[in-house]
Amino acid sequence: MLRPRRPGRPGGPRGALPMLPGGTVEETDATPEGTLHREAAEEAQLTLADPVRLGWVLDETGKVYGSVGPNARLRLAARVTAVGPAAVDPTAGHPFARLLATPAQAAALLGWGPPGARQAQLAVDTARERWGLPAARAAAIEEIPAEGMRLS
Repeated sequence: MLRPRRPGRPGGPRGALPMLPGGTVEETDATPEGTLHREAAEEAQLTLADPVRLGWVLDETGKVYGSVGPNARLRLAARVTAVGPAAVDPTAGHPFARLLATPAQAAALLGWGPPGARQAQLAVDTARERWGLPAARAAAIEEIPAEGMRLS
């Protein structure tokens, strides 16, 4: 998923800052996995199944969340079972572009460094071992059509 470029930040395709769906736990979320389901649906119109915790990353400043101070962000992986049509994000007020990328491509695009690369590989290993999915072949990152897509 892409968000508009923030001033002073490097951009991705079409001048946007790439990021994954995510956010903070809300009162209606019983678990971090519940937050993942809600955020993926709100921000990327994804339906997910079988979330797995991969690890966490320390954010020493919390600038991503308005300088809330030190916090840890949990990273999870899940099977995507449906990709719906693009929709307006309730917080941003506009739809986001959505990109289809391998876990390794996402980690590189997001600038996660070695810890993120290890978590991306863990996502690949989890997909193979837990869900019987093959590792994705290297391919160009592509944008998901606005109308969504069927999964085979």
